Amino acid sequence: MRPSALSLNKGKLPPEETLHQLRFAASGLEIIPNPPRAGEVVTIRLCLCNEGAQPLTVRKITPWIYSFGIGACDHECLPEKGPLTLSVDPTHVETLTWQWLPRSGGHRCLRVSLDIENVPRPWIIGCNLQVIEAAADAYRWQVPFHLANPTEQLQPLRLGLQTQSMGLRETARQVWIELPARGRGSAILSPGQTLWLQPHEQRAALLVVRIHRFAIGAFELVNDVKAWLGDQFLDGIRVIVRRRTPVALPATPGEGQATSLCLANLSVGSRS
Repeated sequence: MRPSALSLNKGKLPPEETLHQLRFAASGLEIIPNPPRAGEVVTIRLCLCNEGAQPLTVRKITPWIYSFGIGACDHECLPEKGPLTLSVDPTHVETLTWQWLPRSGGHRCLRVSLDIENVPRPWIIGCNLQVIEAAADAYRWQVPFHLANPTEQLQPLRLGLQTQSMGLRETARQVWIELPARGRGSAILSPGQTLWLQPHEQRAALLVVRIHRFAIGAFELVNDVKAWLGDQFLDGIRVIVRRRTPVALPATPGEGQATSLCLANLSVGSRS
């Protein structure tokens, strides 16, 4: 099944928040297989349609592949395509396809620049959807990613963390970001807290997701991490944890163990 198409309309630009979301969670993109595997050809598809009142021309379509994270400078370029003219017909979908051979395994960030005629700046769209299928006995996940400053100046980086869930109560889940420190455990980076990065500095980070062990139903937990350099939006990542079917209750806890579906509040500070 192909992904739903990304709708373009040069007469009606999306709001800023939507443009931010398009950078890392756009519709119309598909990567097969996902995540990529070393030595196996990957197919990338982009599906576009025009919902505007006049024909629309995309002069250049330029894809890049980055490692999983925010702000990296190193990337692989895929062949540029275009021009592409979309007729005034929202039911007509144009599909563009690229082939890519990864040199190493693991997830990636895909970004595509759309240079649209008579639109001042290119649209940057992308996806880095990492879906974790939750095993019956799993209730904690760590997803490594990187934070980087791609500029030539010392910059303050701020993160935002947004979590949405279906089938899982808020009190039964916790999500946070950790910065591993060599030989000193790790520090929790709170949303809104400033992290100063030198020019082109890159830091390792972890997105940590934890659910209560007695949360046994099917669920989907969507976690968006967004980053700003100063007042400028930089990029984001999306990680989804889901369980497709309910599982059996775990063994009854011993005396004195809580069975409430409520996780204790997580304090901000260092973790060893």
